[in-house]
Amino acid sequence: MTADDSRASRLALLAAGALLLVGGAALWLGLAESVIALWGFGAACLLQVIPSLGVWQRIREGFGNRGLNRERLTLRTVSHLLRLLALGVVLTSVAALMGDRSPQAGFSALGLAILAAGLITPLWLAKRDWAGVQPSLELDAARTRTLLELTVLVLVGWLLGRWFPCADAVTGIALALRLFVEGRTLAKVTTLQAASCGGCGSCGCG
Repeated sequence: MTADDSRASRLALLAAGALLLVGGAALWLGLAESVIALWGFGAACLLQVIPSLGVWQRIREGFGNRGLNRERLTLRTVSHLLRLLALGVVLTSVAALMGDRSPQAGFSALGLAILAAGLITPLWLAKRDWAGVQPSLELDAARTRTLLELTVLVLVGWLLGRWFPCADAVTGIALALRLFVEGRTLAKVTTLQAASCGGCGSCGCG
């Protein structure tokens, strides 16, 4: 394993740990305070833990073909789960709007969102250099960027919630749409991988 591979391996493992911490805390706090955007974000983070560990394992295996099927299966499963999560978030958000339920997130939710931004931002900045290096690394960087976008949504939703009671539900709908798009993107990527990596191709042999 080269020095760059070792650095990428540590970064992937660090990302998995950070997402597990942030995702678990956001899911628990979001459910406890009935903040739709926060628990949706937390669930999305948790769904990205296994792909991050998968990238870590791919790096250790030298990106050989042996792990391609496992990676495709993982991403395909995550794509389905993200779309199911999007459906659950949007239904909950619509129900909240129709039922005039407007819980206001506390400052603990703001602190957690800021913590998430503080952890995910440097991870994405470090992973930006992976673009064009290897498909698995590039996909992982894109997923991290998506989580950063979701973090910004949660922060904006919290701020708007100070003035607009329905902000959490509206933010939940926006978050659900982004999750659905991400799920569809992952599904398309796994199809492209299957078509282009059946042999040695550009994905390496193992």
